[in-house]
Amino acid sequence: MTSSAPRLPDGFAVQVDRRVRVLGDGSALLGGSPTRLLKLAPAAQDMLCDGRLKVRDDLSAQLARTLLDATVAHPRPAGGPSHHDVTVVIPVRNNLSGVRRLVSSLRGLRVVVVDDGSFNAVEPEDFVGAHCDIEVLRHHRSKGPAAARNTGLAACRTDFVAFLDSDVAPRRGWLEALLGHFCDPTVGLVAPRIVGLSHNENVVARYEAVHSSLDLGEREARCCPTARCRMSPARPSSVGARPSGRSAGSTRRCSPARTSTCAGG
Repeated sequence: MTSSAPRLPDGFAVQVDRRVRVLGDGSALLGGSPTRLLKLAPAAQDMLCDGRLKVRDDLSAQLARTLLDATVAHPRPAGGPSHHDVTVVIPVRNNLSGVRRLVSSLRGLRVVVVDDGSFNAVEPEDFVGAHCDIEVLRHHRSKGPAAARNTGLAACRTDFVAFLDSDVAPRRGWLEALLGHFCDPTVGLVAPRIVGLSHNENVVARYEAVHSSLDLGEREARCCPTARCRMSPARPSSVGARPSGRSAGSTRRCSPARTSTCAGG
């Protein structure tokens, strides 16, 4: 049981996926994506309590990393970076009402709004009364949402950046749930489950609420080419770590934090 990945911190916990089969009185685990058989030494078996392991020393940290890498367990981090370490970047074009609604929910955060060539320019005065630190940047001609995100990213000075589209409505606790995953130093990007706004009367939004291509379901998962979750819809809402000082070795989608999307803002 060896791993070259950075050590997980004390207090970090992992929980064996409920779909994983425990064999031989706990001597082996069968599951993960792709499916594999993971044999556990007696010492490793003793560390697992009802499928949960809390990191307390180097040996338990090594076992936790092995379970995560085998995709048979999910992270249960304790704590995480502060919201003061995050800047929210919002690209927007012709959706002032949507970006106003979103900004109103981002109390106490630093926010960079990038107006990607809206017909009516977004101005700082549009956010009078907002309880956050807002900077508005503008492309005089539309360059597309990806370029707008990059413009916003270049203006960030924090260790973490959250990308939110102007038509999303993050639910309470979304940021804390996502930031906790960065206790694992190998994580470079975390994305929530994205669901439709159930009360929206827009026809497209009602369809998205049931058949959205962005909704990958309730199961949390690590995203990698060989796993069930091969991609993460990071466009509408995600949190990423800036490259300096961090190895972005894996991407993980987490389901406890959820954002609602509404087509058309």
